[in-house]
Amino acid sequence: MPERTPGCKPARTPRPGRPAVIDRGSIVAAAMELDQDTLTMQAVARRLGVATSALYRWVGGREELLDLVSAELSRRIVPRREPTESDWRDWLAELAHAIRREFRAVPGFAARALTGGHRAAGHDAIERGVVAAFMLGGLPSERAHQRWYVFATAVLGWLAAEEAGQFPARPPMDFDALVEVLLAGVRTEDG
Repeated sequence: MPERTPGCKPARTPRPGRPAVIDRGSIVAAAMELDQDTLTMQAVARRLGVATSALYRWVGGREELLDLVSAELSRRIVPRREPTESDWRDWLAELAHAIRREFRAVPGFAARALTGGHRAAGHDAIERGVVAAFMLGGLPSERAHQRWYVFATAVLGWLAAEEAGQFPARPPMDFDALVEVLLAGVRTEDG
């Protein structure tokens, strides 16, 4: 049975004949090396050294390919452990650094994610984890969800500006300072 990525159509089965020189994983890996703003099926095919038509046996088109890239990034980012009451701040800091590390490796993805494009199933797991972490820090559910929006917007906004070279500050801006601000001031009372 063809491989299935959450939130995406099932993988297409290649036609009988010569053995495939590409697969869905190699297509996604090649796409992640290219700028997401200008990503085309033709560019991915060139990178892999195959005809564009060969990609369509595995991926339905550009939008599906962007969804697959998003799902792969989410898989890499979601921490393997749940936050706890004693380490929720550390868990969130690790998550922020994982987002930065993985998104920096995929040109143009931070800005794309910031504007809401390609919300893969894995993003829901990240959101649930962040909300759970803030709740472990003492925030009620509604406030924890609001903190999620602030956390995601701040981290993705930082990454988009960083990628665009928009940080002329002296001394240079420090990502750890952003994370410290995001995790400071969690109050147990609502308000």
